[in-house]
Amino acid sequence: MDGLQGLFSNPAFLNFAKLGLAGAGTGGNILQQVKENDYRNYVMNLLNNPSLLGADAAKIAAPLNANLVQSVDNSVQGNVASRGLAQSPGIFAASESQALAPYEQANQNTALQAFMQALGVPAGTFGSQTNLAPLFSSLFGGTKVPGTAQTPTPGLTPDQGGSDFPGLGLPGITG
Repeated sequence: MDGLQGLFSNPAFLNFAKLGLAGAGTGGNILQQVKENDYRNYVMNLLNNPSLLGADAAKIAAPLNANLVQSVDNSVQGNVASRGLAQSPGIFAASESQALAPYEQANQNTALQAFMQALGVPAGTFGSQTNLAPLFSSLFGGTKVPGTAQTPTPGLTPDQGGSDFPGLGLPGITG
């Protein structure tokens, strides 16, 4: 057990471990960015080509309910018959398509909205990248590791006597 405890209290090993974590985090952020760029290009391609967008949205559009179609057919048939045109298949077909059009349009709009929501348009669908600033700050900023003495960065020492920026109240650095 002393060997592991000694290993984990060794500043060189801890810095090496931090460097490995920083590299893995940076690699993960790069892969995430590549994935986001590919997805953004796919969405932009769809938005720039309405025919592709419409075709993909049409794939998820549900067919109209058979009961709805039957009800509209009956209504149109009665309307056409009341005008004395029951024997005209062309007039019946035109009247039927006009009567079903609002339902079909609503169905297509619902499918398009669902497709756009699935794409994450207009909002993004990806989470934020991993914040590696504390890790890099710890790695390169000389943050004190428990159980070790902290040594300042060579050439720079904290100015305890005042500030290089007196108007801002910031501690200065002397070299």
